[in-house]
Amino acid sequence: MAVSSPVRSEPRSAAPRSGATPVDTAWLDIARVAAMVAVVLLHAAAPVVTGGYTDFGTATWWTANAIDSMLRWCVPVFIMISGALLLKPRQEGLRSFYQRRFSRIGIPLVVWSAVYLSLELFYRGGLTWSDVPARLFSGSPELHLYFLFVLAGLYVLTPFLRLITRYASTRMLWWFAILMSGLGLVDEAIAAFQGIGEPNAVTRFLPFVGYYVMGYLLRETRLSARSTWIAGGVFVAVTAVTALGVGAFTLPAQSITAPAGYLYDYLSVNVVIMSVAAFLLLQSLGSRWRLFTDPDRDTESARRWLKTFSDLSFGVFLVHLIVQRELRALTGLPDDALLMTATVLVQTVAVIAVSLVITALLRRIPGLRATV
Repeated sequence: MAVSSPVRSEPRSAAPRSGATPVDTAWLDIARVAAMVAVVLLHAAAPVVTGGYTDFGTATWWTANAIDSMLRWCVPVFIMISGALLLKPRQEGLRSFYQRRFSRIGIPLVVWSAVYLSLELFYRGGLTWSDVPARLFSGSPELHLYFLFVLAGLYVLTPFLRLITRYASTRMLWWFAILMSGLGLVDEAIAAFQGIGEPNAVTRFLPFVGYYVMGYLLRETRLSARSTWIAGGVFVAVTAVTALGVGAFTLPAQSITAPAGYLYDYLSVNVVIMSVAAFLLLQSLGSRWRLFTDPDRDTESARRWLKTFSDLSFGVFLVHLIVQRELRALTGLPDDALLMTATVLVQTVAVIAVSLVITALLRRIPGLRATV
């Protein structure tokens, strides 16, 4: 794929005093919002894939499988965005960095782990007090909260990774990213197929270091129009391979088998390729979105709204599963491909809207702002 070489430099423009996101980095906010929407949509369709609302192999199941397969880039792109923003070499002491970052991630990790575990203990059922330590030490107190443990681990390494990005050549950085990605891929394959080496709260982040460094390396890459089409073709092809592969491994057993689960995993070979393609597509298309980047008109208002949604996306990620489960309990998911798709889309819009309101309210309440 023909691309320009990554340039390790600071974005050209500083954030305006108005609070609007800078033109040069608007695509990162677009990517963050897109990844947030993808996470919510993925969680809306996933129960159909696991057979909770239809039989394996029906048109409804295949449609949900296609949606699921198309969205597997969401979490890796979140991590790549963090790498793009945080791995730029800069003068910042360890104490200052850790205070800022762990107030941002540590408080939500503690609070939302307590919230979701309490809901399971006292409301949803299925969890006992003796199960709580295992959930916490596994680094996955709830379906999506493992992501906070991943971020926390990456933040621990960030000041030291900045030394590497400061002094290493681009070539060496790419070899480092490829090496760490390769180790993550092997680790996941061993865990998926041999059941050995399950991650825990301390180690969950390690397989994702490759994504983190690649986000930094790819942040200034600019695709030509032809390369953008190629990246789009790669994305579509990998989506098809994932969906067909999951179907091939699932239907004979009438359950999500280990090979099928591996194809969905964020550290499978296919999802790594998809995630890099998605990151480059979001960068290429986002940097060309004239609503935010047109130099011949005033785009400040649009960029201010974009920054607002981007800033709220982390809170939406944290909150959405509560809203989504309650809404799904009320509406269910129909066993019809078209109706299921429509229901999933409507639920996603509703969940994001409600989660945005909740997040915005929490950010206005002293003492709770830090939780989102």
